Amino acid sequence: MTIRSKITWIGVIIVGASVTVFGSWYAWLQTRSTRPVYIPIELTQGEIKSGGFKINLSGQYTLAIEAKKTIPFDTLNCLLGVLPVGEQKCDRVSVVRASWTLTDSGKVIKESTSDTDDVGSWSQKTIERELGTFWLQRGRSYTIRVQSLDDGRSLATTDPHLKIEIHPDFYEGTMFTGYFLLTWCKRAMIVGCATVALSGLTWAWQKRKTGQRPSKVLSE
Repeated sequence: MTIRSKITWIGVIIVGASVTVFGSWYAWLQTRSTRPVYIPIELTQGEIKSGGFKINLSGQYTLAIEAKKTIPFDTLNCLLGVLPVGEQKCDRVSVVRASWTLTDSGKVIKESTSDTDDVGSWSQKTIERELGTFWLQRGRSYTIRVQSLDDGRSLATTDPHLKIEIHPDFYEGTMFTGYFLLTWCKRAMIVGCATVALSGLTWAWQKRKTGQRPSKVLSE
């Protein structure tokens, strides 16, 4: 194998490795289940139980009640028991009061109540009331039981859902990792393409050079 061929193959390998690294990471990310539980609930007094759910992404997860903004913003905040920073106190009592139990193959691994966690989060269309957090292990099968202790039917028009989702820190880390990988893979691809192009130009120049014939000298 000539030096030119080796250089060409080095460039091809660099480009292929760059595509493989980023493509593999992106494909892996698309197969991760970041929201293993998302079920509609009525929030009447009684038990809410999810079916068994498996985790394919280890990490910290949050248990929350999500409600759509179909009633006045301040009213919904108060009923959920959360307040944005700087807001005044509520003039009504929260209807979200619950206890919950997380089991792994029938074994209780964590239990708590909503009284220990009143964190809220806001998006364009929904508001969430966090009930608790816990670590879930990839490959394990879990069940969550939530006991509603108050009558929350006043939230019925907000289409409430019980949700378990990976902690927001995961998305921040994913954005950083994706940006880092994309930046360096793009740079590597540029180097690889430049190497292949340089090898091709060198080959073309050498071919042209060896193909030249000396001009005949006409004798006087």
